[in-house]
Amino acid sequence: MLMAWGKWVVRGRDGGVGWPSVSAMFKDAPAGVSPYGSKPPLGIGAASDDCEFTHQAVARLNEADQDLIREVYVVRGSTKEIATRLGWHRQRVPERLTAAGNRLMGHMNDIAAGC
Repeated sequence: MLMAWGKWVVRGRDGGVGWPSVSAMFKDAPAGVSPYGSKPPLGIGAASDDCEFTHQAVARLNEADQDLIREVYVVRGSTKEIATRLGWHRQRVPERLTAAGNRLMGHMNDIAAGC
């Protein structure tokens, strides 16, 4: 869900949807011809509701956890690159990501329960 959310959330930054609007193979096709449009990446499909749900749960995390989740799933990169951007040792990224994931799951359960 977080991988799909990471692509979905990009739409808010650039006004797009987080993936190309036209498939690379058809970039020279006439504009407005619907069969040549790009489709969402695998795992996203019509899951916009799932991404919205995930987005609500991420918003409930503390600021440090939100920063980590964004770095890993939106900005992306190797563990070393993420650790460098956050000013951490690379070993700390997976440790903190596991803890943040557990807190995120708790928030998702709360949202699903209507809390």
